[in-house]
Amino acid sequence: MAETTDEQLNKPGDVKVDELFITLSNGENYDLLPFFVELNLYEDVWNVFLSGNVILKDGVNLIGSGPIAGGEGITMKLRTPTYDDIPENVIDKTFQIFAIKDRSLNNDREQIYILHFISIEGMNDQGVVLSKRFQGNTAEIAEKIYADYVVESRRPLEGTEPTKMVVGDLPHASKVNFLANLWTPVQTLQFLSKYCKGNKHIGADFIFFESNKMFYYTSMQNLIEAQKDLLFDEYIYSPPGMDLPHREGGETYTGVKLPKTFVTIDSIQVPRTIDIINGQDSGYYSQSVRAYDLFTKERVEAKLDVREDFDKFAHTDPGIPIPEGIQRNPFAMTTIKVLNSVNNMTQAFNLPGSASGNSDNENIIGASLYRDNYFNSFKDYTFEIQTPGRTDIEVGRMIKLQYPSPITKTEDVDPDDLFDMQLSGRYLITAIRHKIDTVAHTMRMEIVKNGLPESMGEPENNE
Repeated sequence: MAETTDEQLNKPGDVKVDELFITLSNGENYDLLPFFVELNLYEDVWNVFLSGNVILKDGVNLIGSGPIAGGEGITMKLRTPTYDDIPENVIDKTFQIFAIKDRSLNNDREQIYILHFISIEGMNDQGVVLSKRFQGNTAEIAEKIYADYVVESRRPLEGTEPTKMVVGDLPHASKVNFLANLWTPVQTLQFLSKYCKGNKHIGADFIFFESNKMFYYTSMQNLIEAQKDLLFDEYIYSPPGMDLPHREGGETYTGVKLPKTFVTIDSIQVPRTIDIINGQDSGYYSQSVRAYDLFTKERVEAKLDVREDFDKFAHTDPGIPIPEGIQRNPFAMTTIKVLNSVNNMTQAFNLPGSASGNSDNENIIGASLYRDNYFNSFKDYTFEIQTPGRTDIEVGRMIKLQYPSPITKTEDVDPDDLFDMQLSGRYLITAIRHKIDTVAHTMRMEIVKNGLPESMGEPENNE
């Protein structure tokens, strides 16, 4: 463990780049810290692998006559000062360089260029093709595919511990029987995610992604429900002249406690809080799926209404974000599916299958309906915030956002009236851009929510 007793946090965004080096084909390490200008690391729940780039100012011609040609490993270790040197507090991983771009001469003896890198797991995925049948429980299949074709050590050449994958909402209720038709391992896992049904939550809202700490194969609902009472931290948007309280709401937080200036939002973009036309057209407000089975001649239909069925799903906050009385018709957005249950592992010769078999007709159309609708529920409240950086954070964490109410702040104002009850609340972090330069570490985060602290109108029992 690194000595942190003499370290200090002098300003928001302080960071220590403990290591930044490339590994040559002969196993030799070459330090990049003398040439480092800027490092960008991207993590995103909608894009499987970590990726990024590093800008170098090269005065010794590392490309022309030196070690960099493309394909080398690049290792970094980033740590917020005073943090203990333990895996949950640092960003420590080896990547692989896949491109060299934007080369230009800075002067006659120095050039600038950008090295682009991706997780070694992402590079390896391009070269593996699966053509085989998978049959059984979805969690067991996901774990096997990851262990056989995806997993890699954090620092492969040093033989460090492999990156773990967390599978959410165990044990899975869903079973599958399908053929991977010349798919990569990740394509296979993404196909599987459309039919996963966990132990607790309905809907096939599973996603597969890598954070800067580990991989996750989990439903969005499970991510949200597991963290409602264990938030990462509270972030405050506090314009100049305002002094808002921090971590005084009684919640439990798992992130390292930092001074309030480290969790104060520098800027926030609120592009949309509601779009009724899009909500209707996309099927978010109400939609249906109809299916016809070519083998059994069975017709199946499923419908969903965002207000009537709101309590069936896990949300960031319990309040319904759709105004009461909005026009909704499930047949305004109808998807048609053609099925063939002769290929079903749980149905044979017109006999009904298991209720948890993914190929059962009601589960096929239910998975399609729930997945599409649930992902649409994050479109309205998707914001971007810019904050000081820290290395204990990762995508998939939930935070609390305190957004001030646009009222005159007097000394006798009620504390509950300080905050906007529509924009404040719990948010899930779905993307982070870490920017590290020689001055500071900043983060631009995408945060989303699909519930409000208070409902917009009373719940509707019948529409």
